Amino acid sequence: MSSNKLQHYSQLDGLRCFAILFVMIGHWMSWNTENVFLKHAPWGHGVILFFVLSGYLISNILFELKEKIDDGLITHSQALKTFYYRRFLRIFPIYYLLIFFLYYIDHANTREIFPWLVTYTSNLLQCKTGNYIGDFNHFWSLAVEEQFYIIWPFLILFVKRNKFMKLIVLFMIISFFSRTTCHFISKENWMLSGYFTPNLFLPLALGSLLAYAKRYRPNIMGVFENSLWLYVSVAAYCMAYYLFHYKFQIAAYDLILDEYLFAFSCAFFIAKASSNGFKFIGKWILEHDMVTFTGKISYGLYVYHLFVIGFFWNYLALEYKIHSENKYATWLIYFLIAYLLAILSYYIIEKPINKLKDRSTY
Repeated sequence: MSSNKLQHYSQLDGLRCFAILFVMIGHWMSWNTENVFLKHAPWGHGVILFFVLSGYLISNILFELKEKIDDGLITHSQALKTFYYRRFLRIFPIYYLLIFFLYYIDHANTREIFPWLVTYTSNLLQCKTGNYIGDFNHFWSLAVEEQFYIIWPFLILFVKRNKFMKLIVLFMIISFFSRTTCHFISKENWMLSGYFTPNLFLPLALGSLLAYAKRYRPNIMGVFENSLWLYVSVAAYCMAYYLFHYKFQIAAYDLILDEYLFAFSCAFFIAKASSNGFKFIGKWILEHDMVTFTGKISYGLYVYHLFVIGFFWNYLALEYKIHSENKYATWLIYFLIAYLLAILSYYIIEKPINKLKDRSTY
């Protein structure tokens, strides 16, 4: 049994901070500016960083549960109960409180798409229609994760440990072929390529590969933790993005390869941060108190941030006669509102509920 149990590393919280900042910049700023950097950088890929990080953290938990099963300490049903109990406490409370509240006040299209929201299938709705769903558009990624984690625990806990590597690679291959197929059968509906669950298996499975390597294959983890390969991966991604997305605007690159290449770059950052391996300026940034705290409240920031725009313009601006014509000032207001909501959510709802995890027996 491996002794390499999952620990809390502050630099992973630091990466969460940058993931959510990237997402918020993409949703609030990049479409409403002429600044070349803000407009064209792949800010939305913060979601891909979340996927790889989630795959790493969740798979590490599953590997630990699998080891306990193999050692005869718990049963498969006890392991599944533990996993889903803890997952429920972490993800569901603020999500369901929000959508039920919005249903009650009849916010925008909540009642129209409520069955998709309550079943974590909004991504499939978007794959089907190819349409945005307003303030709920970002929930596609939460749906993808929850669908993946219906399947993944059963596979990890019931497959033999010596088959893990083959399983992870299989999921990555399935993801590539699924995404390629979706792109070529429906070029008009890019959401089918971007939001269909199997198409996102690769970044999630890549996170699982990191967890597997950290526990059982230190030679593989050594490659991911190598700073040289981190720099090479970043340089390769930036060059590919500049050439194929910005300069030549190749659709097949955008909808098939771009997020996968970005995921591999993320993997090198996560591998390094998984042992607080960044030093000097990287360490100072990722372990700064403000950065790590933002990482801890990043789930709330992600859930609430798209609702902030409507809340500001349709309520605060009207009620308190706020006139903000400077877009930079408006973006700052959005951030402050989202940050306040996430802090309140963290201390009033999330943190007290998460303490219930300690009641998990296994």
